[in-house]
Parts: sequence; C-alpha cells; structure tokens
Amino acid sequence: MLKIKTVKYKIRFLEDVVFKDEPEIAFLKAIYKRLKNILCINKNSRCSDCTYSGKCLYNYMSAGDFEFIENMPVIINKPLLSGRNKKSGDVIDLKFTFLGDAAVHIDFLNYAVKEFETRGLFGEKYRFFIESRTDNEIEDKKDNSNVSSIKILTPIDRCENIFKIEKEKIDNLNKLYRITDKPIDLITEPYEFDAVRFKMQKPLYIGNKKLIRKGYVGTIKFREPIVNNNLLKIINLIGAGKFYAIGGGCIEI
Repeated sequence: MLKIKTVKYKIRFLEDVVFKDEPEIAFLKAIYKRLKNILCINKNSRCSDCTYSGKCLYNYMSAGDFEFIENMPVIINKPLLSGRNKKSGDVIDLKFTFLGDAAVHIDFLNYAVKEFETRGLFGEKYRFFIESRTDNEIEDKKDNSNVSSIKILTPIDRCENIFKIEKEKIDNLNKLYRITDKPIDLITEPYEFDAVRFKMQKPLYIGNKKLIRKGYVGTIKFREPIVNNNLLKIINLIGAGKFYAIGGGCIEI
C-alpha cells in the first residue's frame, strides 16, 4: 500500500504580478505564513524551542517551520527555472504532494488558497482565479521494468552515496508519516553520475530557514540495469535529496 496524495490547482492571474521568488515558492511561503497565523499558538518561539511543538499541527505540517526541511510532509512541484513575471491572463499549475498521514490535513491548504483567491496575494494586492482543482490518490502500480539510467532534472544536494542516503531519508519519512507498508530495499548496483553543478544565486528565506540552493543535475547510469523497486518509485514521486519539498531532486526514469 502506498499513501501519497496530490492536489493540483490551475490558477489564472487577473493582473500583472512580479514575484520576488519563483511563483510556486511564493505561493508556498504565503500559504504557510497563513497556516502559521491560524495554527500556531506561540508565534514568538522557534518550533524547536516551543513546549507545545509535540502537539502543534503547524510544527507537524512545516517540519518545525522549515528548520528540518528534509522531513517535510508537503511538497511543492517546481521546474528548475520558473519565470517570476506573470501577466494578466497567464496560467500556472500549483501541484502539492502530501505524504502519508499528512494528507488528512489537506483542507487547511485548500482553505488558505481559497482565501487568497478571495482576498488577493501579498496584502491583498494581486488577484487570481482558481480555474480548477484536481485531487489524486497515487496508485500503487506494480512495475518491475528494468532501469538503466535516471535523469536528475532539478538539483540534488549530493553526488555520492545517493541511494544509501535516499533510503535513510525515506525510511525516516515513512516512520514519521506512514507512506508505505512495503519494504524499501537499498539499490546497491554501481553507477556513474554524469553531473553538472548548479547553484541558485539568491538564498531562499522560508519559515525559520535560510536555504542556499545548490547541487547537481545530470544523469545516473547504472553499470547493469536494475529492477524498478519501491525506493525508486517513491523517489520518482516525491523527489530526491534534502530539498525535495521545494522542487529539488525531480527525476525522470
């Protein structure tokens, strides 16, 4: 069984907007700022220092106000580069992925998005219209196809021991959010990573975190083809690396 759910909004802008961050990241930051105002009862304290953190839904949904971003239960899908200037009439797709038990709280995200549609973004300055919303439960399809290479489309933060670290990450996410009840087997086949280093010039400030987004894109080539296993299926759905929650580590098999 695989417990991963997605929700996608098709959004049409009703006026010109110039975003300071990529639009997907700007929406994510605005949504979580609103969720913090709704859910947090101790806004002047860091989540990691707060005595209520163990019972706080905001701490749960934001991985400690993004302090532990490698544990995020909510993911925003984002391309490598996303234009920040949007004209009236432009359309973007906002796709969020919820891991395991976190999906029961999807209505909080929908509430925030609908509120911004009504009131506007960034102090009610910019208006948009939700053309559609699509919810999808990811099917746990059986796929025993052979995989000889993997394209890393958005940066992953390491180029060595990739699958060992990914297994540790997904094991931890599974413990936190109960994503799957199937074994997550390590990929041990030797590989070469034909990698290009990539770095965003501007740091990202989100929640309680300053992120320097850098890493590697390129192609992983296995010495011998491997069978597509549960580890690879989950990486394909959520992304690889530490910054998977903000669009890092998107792969193509």
